[in-house]
Amino acid sequence: MTRSDVIILGGGIIGCALAEELARRGQRVVIVERATVGAEASSAAAGILSSQMDLERPGPFFDLCQAAREMYPRWVAHLERRSGLRVGYHQAGILYLAMTKRERHMMSQRARWQRRRGLRVERWSPTEIRRREPSLDRTVGTGFFFPREGQVDNVALMQALARACRRAGVRLWERTTVKGLVIRRRAVRGVQTSRGMIAAPVVVNCLGSWANLDGRFPVRIPVVPARGQMLAFRGPKRLFRRAVMSERAYVVQRRDGRLLVGSTVEFAGFDRSLTVEGISGILSGIRRITTALSHCTFTDAWTGFRPCPKDRQPILGPTSVHGLYAATGHFRHGILLAPVTAVLLAELIMGRQPAFDLSSFDPARFDRLG
Repeated sequence: MTRSDVIILGGGIIGCALAEELARRGQRVVIVERATVGAEASSAAAGILSSQMDLERPGPFFDLCQAAREMYPRWVAHLERRSGLRVGYHQAGILYLAMTKRERHMMSQRARWQRRRGLRVERWSPTEIRRREPSLDRTVGTGFFFPREGQVDNVALMQALARACRRAGVRLWERTTVKGLVIRRRAVRGVQTSRGMIAAPVVVNCLGSWANLDGRFPVRIPVVPARGQMLAFRGPKRLFRRAVMSERAYVVQRRDGRLLVGSTVEFAGFDRSLTVEGISGILSGIRRITTALSHCTFTDAWTGFRPCPKDRQPILGPTSVHGLYAATGHFRHGILLAPVTAVLLAELIMGRQPAFDLSSFDPARFDRLG
């Protein structure tokens, strides 16, 4: 039997960020991952770090995203130093194209309340859009530019994070399935896995879309997979200078010229299919804003599963079982929220009061919602 201080279920970006944080605080940590580290949503994403652009209203979730953005440069610098790898982080902003009157109204309202909180949002005319992003078509509508938003190469980030975990002493049990949790007197004692028993007084569910463990998780975690289909192209470098979003599609370009185009939000269970409807929807959406991809080379397509809670808010904190925590349900913001989630959950696990009030993300809230 293996003994540890903390068992992390799930080796995505949330689980690995928390494991590395805890290990640096002197905890013995084991990650149990059914596939390989970062193989699911963490590598399927586009790496867009949006803490303003797609936040509909102020509140605790918005504040959590702001805290994550403030932490990101320091966290990235730490991971690059510990791993010796570059992760492609840069703060070039996000440009949202409002193509209809309804979208312009929605984004104008969003810009107003965010400016009242001291955040920058710029409104660009079609002429300004074309000057700043020449690859966009002349028919694009009004632009709303969020200059402090960023992006990261999430695949490279996961490679750096996995290496940092190993160097911090985290044990990675890859290709290992969870058979069940060991609970006695409403307190967690460990996890039974396909490789044997791990004993620990603390277990954290970072399983993303698989958080329910096929109904075997002892508390209610209402998370379902939201499938996202993604496309990749090869094009000239700096075809796009920043992430460009619209209601129907987005494009983000890596510094090596790779173009990531997405994405769908589909509730189709764990079906990994790429569909004609999904791909054609993405392509028609991107062609509404640019024809620059017409001569780019198609290179790849894939799907990923975003963990979507009932109320689309993260699930963070202790459960009704002593020593059992949840850190899941980040939906579209898992890459952004990894560092702040890691610090706040580490504080809770170590018996300290977190600097941020997590009551809005309490796993028990679903018992109240019914």
